[in-house]
Amino acid sequence: MIESLLRKYGVKPSKKRGQSFLKSHTIANDMVTVANITRKDTVLEIGGGLGILTEAIVREAGHVYVIEIAPGLVRALRDLFRENNNIDIIEGDALTIALPEVTKIVSNLPYSISSEITFRLLRELRFEQAILMYQKEFAQRLYADAGTQDYSRLTINIKYQAEVECLMEVPATLFYPVPAVDSVVVRMKHRTEGPKAKSDFVFHWMVTGLYSYPNKNLKKALGIWFRNLGVDKKLTEPVINNCRGSLKGDERLRTISIDNLVVLADSILGSIEDGTLPDPRR
Repeated sequence: MIESLLRKYGVKPSKKRGQSFLKSHTIANDMVTVANITRKDTVLEIGGGLGILTEAIVREAGHVYVIEIAPGLVRALRDLFRENNNIDIIEGDALTIALPEVTKIVSNLPYSISSEITFRLLRELRFEQAILMYQKEFAQRLYADAGTQDYSRLTINIKYQAEVECLMEVPATLFYPVPAVDSVVVRMKHRTEGPKAKSDFVFHWMVTGLYSYPNKNLKKALGIWFRNLGVDKKLTEPVINNCRGSLKGDERLRTISIDNLVVLADSILGSIEDGTLPDPRR
C-alpha cells in the first residue's frame, strides 16, 4: 500500500532525506492524545509524509499547517485533504521558510535535521508544547541527566531553553522503510523556571568551547579552551574561584549541572567585562 502510493506520486524513499514514513495510526492517535489538541489549537506538523499523523491532527485541531519539502508528497497530502478546510499544506524547507504562529507542534521530525529544526522551533515559536518524534539515540541526549554518558553539549543547549519529557518508545517496525534504530516521542516546553545566565550568548559560547572535551575535568577543559582563544591558561584559577564555591575545577564536564554552568558563564562574563577574556559578542 505505502509502496504503491509512493510510486503514484513519484516519491522515492531517501536516506539522505532522513525520514521514514510512519505506518501506525495508533502511534499517531497517541501523539495527538498526549498533545491534548482542541479546536482552539493551531498546530504545526513538519514533514507530513503520507499523512498518517496529519490525519489524526486534522480531526482535532482548529487549524493545521503542514510543511513538506518533497513535491510528490505535497501533491499526495493535498489530494488526501482536499475536502478539509482547516489545513494548509506548505511546500518548502522547514529550516528556511517562514514558520506560522501556532499553539502546538506535533511532528515526526526528519532525523537529518533534528538538531537544527529543534533549535529553530525553540528560538522562533512561542508554542505551549511540542510533541516530537526523534530517533532514539538522539532523543536520549535531549533529556539525559548530568553524570550520564548521553549528557552532552546538545543536552545542555536544549535543557537551557526547554523542559523535555520522554513519553513513549516507538519500534522501528512501525515505519517504512524500516530504519536502523527505534524512535522516541518526547514532550518539549519552553523552560520557564531555573537560573539563566546574565548573557545567553556567553553561555552558549562557553558550552561550545568547553564541551569539545566532554570527558575532561573543568580545569583542564578551561585551560585548553583559553589556550585556543590565545589567553593564558592561568586565568582558569580566578574564573573557577569566582564561581563562589559552586565549582572546584576537578568536576568532569559530563557531571556539571545546568545551574552550575550558569554560575560558570557569569564568572566568564565577569572576565570578559574586566578585559581578561575576549568578548565574543563583538
